[in-house]
Amino acid sequence: MKFLRSLRAYVIELIRELSDESAYARHLAQTRAPHSKKEWQTFQNCRLERKFRGGRCC
Repeated sequence: MKFLRSLRAYVIELIRELSDESAYARHLAQTRAPHSKKEWQTFQNCRLERKFRGGRCC
């Protein structure tokens, strides 16, 4: 039973990481900002800007 609880916790944490929920929680902790729609948009814009900044050449 302990194994199943551990596995469940691991799977939930993995899903949170893949869906950016954990990264958003870290962002809120770092900026000390409350959760809001505007803060989520700011987080997403910054994340996408970093991801796609600078083109790559062949």
